[in-house]
Amino acid sequence: MLVEILKQIADEKKSQNYPNSVVINSLKEYLQFPVLNFIYNSDKYSKFIFTGGSCLQICYGLPRLSEDLDFDLEKKDYQKLDLEKMGAEITEYFKKRFLFDIKYKVQGNTRLYLKFDVLKKLGLLYGEGSGLLYVKIEPALTMFDKFQEEPIPISNYGFNFVARSYTLSFLMASKIIAILERQWFKGEENEVNIKGRDFYDLYWYLEKNVKPDMGALKALLGISSEKELKKKLWEKIEKDVDEKKLAYDLQNFFSEQNYITDFCKNYKKIIKKYLQ
Repeated sequence: MLVEILKQIADEKKSQNYPNSVVINSLKEYLQFPVLNFIYNSDKYSKFIFTGGSCLQICYGLPRLSEDLDFDLEKKDYQKLDLEKMGAEITEYFKKRFLFDIKYKVQGNTRLYLKFDVLKKLGLLYGEGSGLLYVKIEPALTMFDKFQEEPIPISNYGFNFVARSYTLSFLMASKIIAILERQWFKGEENEVNIKGRDFYDLYWYLEKNVKPDMGALKALLGISSEKELKKKLWEKIEKDVDEKKLAYDLQNFFSEQNYITDFCKNYKKIIKKYLQ
């Protein structure tokens, strides 16, 4: 059953000549739902705070794909988390619900990789030609001493659960901290030093008129006013953002490649009106 659903998704995307990376991330998008269904219908893991791009896409309608499941945990929950046990439990869940065997790998008790051996069956190659499709779960200790959260009921693909999420103001604060402090290098010579999706998400927040929690930004970055924040963001964009760097990452998360080409080409003009 699971392979048939994934094949339907892959065939639809391939028929529209979408890039392979977009097809892969569309498959990951579907697989995130049974994983989230397991997490939030479990007493053991329901305190996970859903965050990151997948949270924005699933809970708040961010119009881009996302490849990973990011969560924050409060200290008491983070200290007792055992990803080996979690991996085994998710494996058993997929076996019982979908009659499908998956494998998992834990990296440093900070990342859990779920491995789905389906790509060759779907006529897809990825990376070094591996037939494995990975869904990564990455829990972290929350950076906030105090935060606001909200329950988000989700019903999609036949799955129903109530996710636990930060409010948008805290999600935006977290994104701004990533933009200003994240170390990320890609490309043959590490020439891409920004994560394009971060800067798309910043545009999305600003276009939606979301305001970040300034108390969190003052505590974590020492930024005490909206004027100072806009100045720092614009300086970062002026210094590090260009069309090619943005497109390197963003092209993997949108079906319409012409949109990404135009968006990246005009990014500074688009974002400037929000920051100046």
